[in-house]
Amino acid sequence: MKLDFLQKQTSRRDILRGSVTLGGSAFLGHFLPTTLVRASAAGNAQQTPSPADLLTSMRAKFNAVPMETQELADNVTMFDGPGGAVTVLNGPDGKFIVDSFVAPAWPRLKEALDDLSSAPVKYVIDTHWHFDHTDNNAHLHATGATVLAHENTRKRMSEPHDLPVLYRGADGALASLHFDPSPAEALPQQTFATSYQLRANGETLAFQHVAPRTRIRISTFIFKTPT
Repeated sequence: MKLDFLQKQTSRRDILRGSVTLGGSAFLGHFLPTTLVRASAAGNAQQTPSPADLLTSMRAKFNAVPMETQELADNVTMFDGPGGAVTVLNGPDGKFIVDSFVAPAWPRLKEALDDLSSAPVKYVIDTHWHFDHTDNNAHLHATGATVLAHENTRKRMSEPHDLPVLYRGADGALASLHFDPSPAEALPQQTFATSYQLRANGETLAFQHVAPRTRIRISTFIFKTPT
C-alpha cells in the first residue's frame, strides 16, 4: 500500500470548544431536544436539566447521526458518523483504531469492526480526552485491546472535568457538560509524552503530540508505508 497522510480526525471538538461564542438557538437546535431549546429561548421557569440529562441528550444527538464507511486504502477504513470519525488499520497483525464514537454507538461500531475481518482489535488510540472520542474505550479494552493516548488524556480522564456547552437556563446561567472520573477500564493503559511509533500490518503508525494553542491537547497520527 502506498499511503502517507495525516489522519486528521473529523470530530465535534471545534463545535464543543467554540460553542460558548455561538448563539444559543443555533447551537442548541442541533444538539439538544426541542423542548430544551424552547425553554432556553423563552427564558421561562422550566428547571435547567441536570448535568446527567444534558450529557444523555448530547450523546443521543450524536448517536442519531448515520454512520458512513469510506475505504481510504486497501487496509485503512474510516467510519464517519456518531461522534466524529473512527479510522481503522486492518491486517494480519490485528486492528488498530483511532477514536471510538459516543457510547450509544457501540453496537454499530462493533458490528462495523467485525464486518471488516475476524482479526482482533489490538490497539485503540485516543486523539484526545473528549467523550465522543473515548466513550467506548472500556468496551474495546474488554475485547483485549490496549488503549493508547497522550499522558494528558489519561490525566484529564482521571479527574472530574467540564466541557462548556451553550445552554442558558431560566436564571440566565450557562451550563456545561460535567464528567466524573472515567472508570479504570476506560483509561488509557499506555501513554506517551511527546511521540510514539507502532509498526503493524506493514505500516508505521507515528503519533505526535501537538502543543496546544488552547487547553485542549490533541495528538496527530500518520500512517505510512516504510520504504
